[in-house]
This record gives sequence, C-alpha cells and structure tokens, in this order.
Amino acid sequence: MELNSRSLACFLAVAEHQSYTRAAAELGLSQPGVHQHIKKLEAELKTRLVEQHGKRVVLTEHGRVVYQYARRADDEEKDLMRYLSDDISLGQGQLRIAAGTTSAEFILPLVAVAFQQQHPRIEIRIRATGTNGEVDAGVLDRMYDLGVHSDLAARPGLDKVPFLADTLVGIAPAGHGLAKLNRPATPEEVAREPFIHFGFADEGRLPPIEQLMTGWFTAGGVQPRSRLHIAALTGIKRAVAEGAGVGIISSYAIDGDDPRLATFRLASPPRREFVIVSRDRGWESNVVRSFREFTMSLCWAPEGMRQLERPGKAR
Repeated sequence: MELNSRSLACFLAVAEHQSYTRAAAELGLSQPGVHQHIKKLEAELKTRLVEQHGKRVVLTEHGRVVYQYARRADDEEKDLMRYLSDDISLGQGQLRIAAGTTSAEFILPLVAVAFQQQHPRIEIRIRATGTNGEVDAGVLDRMYDLGVHSDLAARPGLDKVPFLADTLVGIAPAGHGLAKLNRPATPEEVAREPFIHFGFADEGRLPPIEQLMTGWFTAGGVQPRSRLHIAALTGIKRAVAEGAGVGIISSYAIDGDDPRLATFRLASPPRREFVIVSRDRGWESNVVRSFREFTMSLCWAPEGMRQLERPGKAR
C-alpha cells in the first residue's frame, strides 16, 4: 500500500495542532480540504485515526500508531533533503578512499587535512590496500568512492587521471658512502650494499614500487643482495636508520626529520605517476567530485612538492 504523502502531511499537522483550523493555516489549505485528506487516509487504512472531542481533535489508538510512522517518515524525508542540500554546499558528507601504500601514508593525509580545513564536516576514510588491482576493484564495486595509485593501465568502467609525478630516491644511513657521492648512484653501486626490499611477491605479483626497483636493477644488469623485506615505507626507513642496509623509496616519503637517514640520487631513476581513480558512469556526489578536483589542483601540496614534475611533463 502506498499512502498519499499530502494526506500524511495533513494528518501530522492535525495531530500536532489538535485542530483542523490551525492545521489548515499551517499548510495553506482550506479547513474542508484538510478534513477531506484525513477522511481519505482513514479510508485507505480502513480505520478511524481521529476523533472530535469538543473543539479538540484527538488521536485514536490506531491514530497514535500511524502518527509515529508518519512522524518518522517525515523526519527521514527532511533528513534526506537536508543531506542532499548539504552535499551541494559541502556542508556534510562522507568519502571512502582506497589507496596504495605511498599515497595512503604520505600524499592523501595532506590532501584530506587541507580539504577538511575548507569543509570541516566532511568525513574522510582512507584505507591502504595491498595492490592497485584491489583499489580498482573496490572503486568499481562501489566499496570506495575514489582510489589513488600508480597504475595507468586502463580498466573498463573506470577513469584514471594522472595528477602527481614521483621519482624514486635512495636512502642510506647518515654518512654512508652512497650519500656522499657527488653524482647519481648506479644500480651496480647500490647492489653492492645490503638492500631492503619493499614487501614481497603476493600471489606471484610484486608490489608496484618493488616492480619499479626490480626493473631498475635489471636494466643495470644486476640484482641486489637482500635478506630483509618490509611491506611498509616507514619500516624500511627505520631499518635503514638502524644500519640494516640501503633502500629505495618514493620522494614523497622523505621528511628529513631523522638525522640518521641520508638520501642519494639514482642514475636514470625509476619514475611513476599517481592517478586518481573514479567510476566513469553513474551518479556521483558533489563531495566526491569536489575532492577529486581539489586533489588534482595540487593546491594542498607544500611548496616543495608543487615544484616537482607534473604528470606528462617532458623529462
């Protein structure tokens, strides 16, 4: 059964004012019109909802039950309209973002904080996932609103737009010979040192940043010697600072706060581009659209990051 919304609105007004006259004034209707709507609702429900007690209109037992339903439905409708209005004005909303390790740890926190400074009632949830494929699948299946990673490969149903370029750099303990070089280090030079790998193969596939490192060493005709694999950039930095060896990480993971760490440039360094992933069809909220445009604008980025290469720029 589908109840007439106008009749329910009349019923709510009569119940709350206990008067046809005051209900009609609130709704901008005639008193007979309001009375007719109540009778129509009673006919649809096949029960009495109100009774006239002198000048007061009071609810029957069934009327009180219907009032609770109608009040709840009216409140939910107002909440819905308020939410949609707030979404347009960015007054409230929620974002679910899946991302690769580097972007989840070192890029998206900067974007999220800057966005919330402008729109403090937007809730943002960022999840670091294992692979770029998991990010794509999550966005496609609507588990997440947006994704961020470094895989430009096309996938049906998704848009991938580059917004930030990244150059990998080497890290070593402070005072290490590689950090003292006045030129970029070659794969052969890095491979001579104990090397800390990023993660390990998952179902036969290396993490994206590890694929770049492996390709760099292979192009140099060497393979690094390693006994340590850590699936977290902060963990690699900590291990290097403790003297476990050297590593290669994203330029965005360098913060300069640890005096025990030093960076060094790589010859023909591995490069990649971060993309923001969204669905290419279907309805999209203003919050999602605004966050995506905000991310791509780089207005959130510190000055040093803005001076780095933009995607597509000639190298």
